[in-house]
Amino acid sequence: MRPPKDISLAQHNALAARSGTMRELLTIRIVGLLELLRRSGTIANQRELGLSRIEWRIMAQVGGYAPLSLNDLAELCGLDRGQLSRAVKAMAQQGLLISRRRPGGPAIMITLSDEGQVVHDRMVALAIDRNRFVVGDLSDETLEQFGTVLDEVTRKAQLLLERVRATSERQPSERQTSGPG
Repeated sequence: MRPPKDISLAQHNALAARSGTMRELLTIRIVGLLELLRRSGTIANQRELGLSRIEWRIMAQVGGYAPLSLNDLAELCGLDRGQLSRAVKAMAQQGLLISRRRPGGPAIMITLSDEGQVVHDRMVALAIDRNRFVVGDLSDETLEQFGTVLDEVTRKAQLLLERVRATSERQPSERQTSGPG
């Protein structure tokens, strides 16, 4: 739900806070949008390409940023390194990824295989079709404005992540410092 036109965003946020609901906050609405897009993408990629949610996330990141170390891939995907390692191994066995040790070091570098590149190209085409469906009716001006706002919100979210990480590194939570029981 959008804030009424006659009140400011700050007033709207204050009302949301007083009512005890977060669903009207822009950041929560963005999370909801992301979840809808993620769920529809998971279904489409499973149906069209036979890829699970984790697999298509891996394919998208490796296709966009290869070569990647396992640590870099875990950071980009926001997944547990162990879970990611098992998925990468399985995808390499399926012929979608190439996983090689970096020369002179223990790190593994991950790239798309030729077959993986074909699947990635199909993923991109599917993503373009889905994007066209979602935003194709919006004017160029609206898309440009939305892109500008999204870039700024993304920049601020990155700053927030950095701030939260720095704070958590300096101050362990009570759960971490207190003993069991």
